[in-house]
Amino acid sequence: MKSLLFALCLSLLGGNAYALFPVMVRGFENPKDLPTVWVVNIPNQNASVSLSKDHPQSGDYCLKLHYRFLSEGSFQYLGIPMKVDIKAPVHTLQFYLYGDDSKCAYGVQVTDADGETHQYSPNTDQGGYIDFNGWKKVDIDLDSHHDTWGGDNNGKIDYPITGVTFIIRQPRDGDKLVAAEGDIYFDSLSVESEQPADVTLGSRISVLSPPYCSDIRGNMRIQISAPGFKTVTVKCWKQGNGFGEDSTVATDTLDAHGDGSFVFPANNYPHGPITVRISGTNQVTSDNCYLQLFNEGGVHWDEGIPKDPPPAAKGMKLIFEDDFNGPLSIGDSPKETFYDHKPPNGSQDFSSIPFTSYDKPNNPFKQVDSYLRIRADANKNSAGLISSLHNDGSGIIAHAPCYFECRFIAPNAIGTWPAFWLLTADKTTPGGDELDIIEAYGGEGPHEPNSHDAYMITPHCWNQGKEGAEIADQAFKDLHNPCHMRKFGIPSTWYEAFHTYGCKITPTETIYYCDNIEVGRHPTLPISKTYPLYFLVNLATGGGWPVDLSRYNGRADMYVDYIRVYSGYAAK
Repeated sequence: MKSLLFALCLSLLGGNAYALFPVMVRGFENPKDLPTVWVVNIPNQNASVSLSKDHPQSGDYCLKLHYRFLSEGSFQYLGIPMKVDIKAPVHTLQFYLYGDDSKCAYGVQVTDADGETHQYSPNTDQGGYIDFNGWKKVDIDLDSHHDTWGGDNNGKIDYPITGVTFIIRQPRDGDKLVAAEGDIYFDSLSVESEQPADVTLGSRISVLSPPYCSDIRGNMRIQISAPGFKTVTVKCWKQGNGFGEDSTVATDTLDAHGDGSFVFPANNYPHGPITVRISGTNQVTSDNCYLQLFNEGGVHWDEGIPKDPPPAAKGMKLIFEDDFNGPLSIGDSPKETFYDHKPPNGSQDFSSIPFTSYDKPNNPFKQVDSYLRIRADANKNSAGLISSLHNDGSGIIAHAPCYFECRFIAPNAIGTWPAFWLLTADKTTPGGDELDIIEAYGGEGPHEPNSHDAYMITPHCWNQGKEGAEIADQAFKDLHNPCHMRKFGIPSTWYEAFHTYGCKITPTETIYYCDNIEVGRHPTLPISKTYPLYFLVNLATGGGWPVDLSRYNGRADMYVDYIRVYSGYAAK
């Protein structure tokens, strides 16, 4: 009897031991979702897409493809890629295709979380040929046999699915290529999922108010939208002895739409820049939203330059400090304290959102209370870097033995790349040394750094031949990267709270610190033994990782509390 009931259930559920939910992925109603076309063996202008009111299968618009295949040359085809974020297991992909009886072949490619491509085409008895006019519903069985390549090449779909591409191939007459030109249309891309729509597609936490990177004071109500989650947990680092402590602000139960709110008691938390972490988990995924705020009230805790010098600089002379309590001194003139590009002349600037000058309308720098704020802003196309060396060679430099330190908090957003680092000020050789005291990489999820409490400490011997490369490689190995902060007893991360990052260079060893705790060392690089060093601080984007600040309305902030430089040994 039990076997009979189980078989009946399978029959009612289409042969699967689970219910399937129809989930619309793309309705092609939003101009912001308009994809682009890639082509193979035909000119780019031979294919274009647009939203059209000509033949919508549902809604007001559908996706129109105009194509022109040639009878000469090599076999031609094109693809219309669409970014998606399908988190739950799906078994059928469906869409509507408006044919023109051109005999072109059609199919789809699915890109999974590990970058593997799964192709469903007439070659594997999926997709088909456009031998019809008008609308046709296309069903792709994702569990069926298909071609795969790239990524981890394990032959199975790893979630989330990150891309779906419509494929159109030119018609053939035997081995002969057939010219074809026309218009076809797509509409209503959907999937049959094991989970409802909000879990399958949504599950991302967004803050509706206050705005990201805004100022707050007192009891602030924070409104959120988190479709696919039933509850979220809210945490924020709090003042206390030593490193302070993590605290749970609220556990918020959301309504049926995933909306909710909680009160953040700002007066009970540190004054200045803070990061409120909002986290959710459901059946298939988890998500973290990092809300950067500036607390205008709150508790003054561990702010500003300490009265005592750092232990690593014992016996050295203080040659520079900036607490950022007054007007900023940033610009191209040697009269300014900092230069706003990488010397010389910004020719080696490296941020994907470009480093921008202090005197520009989209200036990324601002003095806020007692901090330097460096903002990466995708809306204004600006990010920021300060250098202690100017183009004419003047500026703040120190010879070994010396010590540099900087205290800051940085953003964990996709593609953010905050750093504090040193370069040798040497114009007599084609290369130089670079000491990356901290390079942090923001972003969580598939194909993201997922650094959590980790950052990189990286030495370089630029343009110093094979010997220099071998020295730098060995120094990197000595550091045992990445540097996991919790491994050294530091409980908060570089984006949860302020930390002080330091580097001591002696004639024999270079030692790295976080909050005055040694986190790594290596033999001092050859040029660093002889030539002076200068420092740079930046909030860049990129670093080989994708950049997407859209969750945070295009902006992310790095706050620098202070910088200090020590050099030499004081006279006894």
